[in-house]
Amino acid sequence: MKKIMKELISSEGVIYCLVVDREGEIIDFLGKEEIDKTLVSALVAEVVSEIKKQINISEDFSITAMGEKGIIFFTARKDFILALLAGQEVDTGEIRLKLQQGARLISEML
Repeated sequence: MKKIMKELISSEGVIYCLVVDREGEIIDFLGKEEIDKTLVSALVAEVVSEIKKQINISEDFSITAMGEKGIIFFTARKDFILALLAGQEVDTGEIRLKLQQGARLISEML
C-alpha cells in the first residue's frame, strides 16, 4: 500500500495521503508534513458518511473540497476512503485520475 501512496504524494502540491475505514480508523498514511491524522481521518469519514446519507449516493463516489489553504480529495469505496490533502497549486485533473487509479489498486489489496 505504501508504494501506491508514495506514487500519489509524488505529484506536485500533494502533501498527505490517508487511507481510512468507513468509521474513520486509520488503515495507512503517508505525508510530507505533520498533521493531526486522527482528526483528519475522523473528519474524512464523517464528511463521506453525511454526503452519502444526504444525497443517497452509492458506495463508490469521489468528492473534491476546495478551501483558502488547500484542497482535499476523497474517494470512497465499500471498505475504505482514500484522501489526499494538497495545496492550491495542484493539478486537479491529474490528482483525480491518480486518486481513482490508487483506489482501484487498494481495493484489490484489501
